Amino acid sequence: MDDHLPQPDRHEQFVALFVRHEAAIHSFVLTLLPDLAEAEEVVQQASLTMWRRFDQFAAGTSFRNWAFQVAKYTAMNYLSKTRRDRHRFGSDLLELLADRSVERSDQLELQRRALAHCLEQLPEEDRQTLAGCYAEGATVRSFAESLGRTSNAVYKQLNRLRANLLKCVELRLGLEGGG
Repeated sequence: MDDHLPQPDRHEQFVALFVRHEAAIHSFVLTLLPDLAEAEEVVQQASLTMWRRFDQFAAGTSFRNWAFQVAKYTAMNYLSKTRRDRHRFGSDLLELLADRSVERSDQLELQRRALAHCLEQLPEEDRQTLAGCYAEGATVRSFAESLGRTSNAVYKQLNRLRANLLKCVELRLGLEGGG
């Protein structure tokens, strides 16, 4: 048996953590390599590196931040190997983009959690209105017609809901930031 492979319980931990953060890792790499094919290749290479080095990940720390670091260095290595193209980012710019992306990712995660909390606080009818208007393939007009309401009335309700959600998210973020 290969000594470098994680233990079975560590394997499950890795898979659970990677699956939870895969979309964020992919988005992070896309900020460094805007070409989708290159980004996917780097994510693939980075995931293999993460798997091989998962024993170096300190439990209880941020897997996402660790994964971002692995992905950043994988992207930098990828770019250094393909540097023949003069339109590539330099390592200093790539480092700056990576740092900014990590900061932005943290903020987006806080906003996502705050929004989820605020959505849970809405009355069921308001949640159904949002779900109906934002369902795949739905339009405000089709949703309004299904309720026997005018589009204008539903638009007004949506605007009120969006404003209330924005206030709730801002309040929640203010509380989390000050707490």
